[in-house]
Amino acid sequence: MKTRKALVSTIVTMCGVGIACAQSGLSTAEQARRGETAYNKNCATCHGSELRPGDREVTPLTDKAFRAGWVGKTVAEKFEATRNTMPPEEKNSLGDQIYLDIIAYILQFNKVPAGGQELKPDLSVLQQIVIPAPPE
Repeated sequence: MKTRKALVSTIVTMCGVGIACAQSGLSTAEQARRGETAYNKNCATCHGSELRPGDREVTPLTDKAFRAGWVGKTVAEKFEATRNTMPPEEKNSLGDQIYLDIIAYILQFNKVPAGGQELKPDLSVLQQIVIPAPPE
């Protein structure tokens, strides 16, 4: 519980200095739908159709792993990490918008609310968006 309070405190502090918090939602439902299609085509083989891989060496993208690896990070951090490492044998091969669509799907799958604007490949904007904890 202390860790969660510290994380919330950090996010609130970051919001106070100009970092945009995504309390009203990220991306759009349509972008998440496109992301689901792209995820199933490019990611599900390793990460699983429910974002839980069968292989222990592959990172899950939901539950505790999502909270630990995504919450409190900026969308730019996750975008660049995903683009620069996935798919493992074809890094940076999907196109920036497809990577963002997949990120939108991962966020939606983890119950981060959708918003009114799609994520676009503009790092200066993505660096300002902090991924919030999904509602419990």
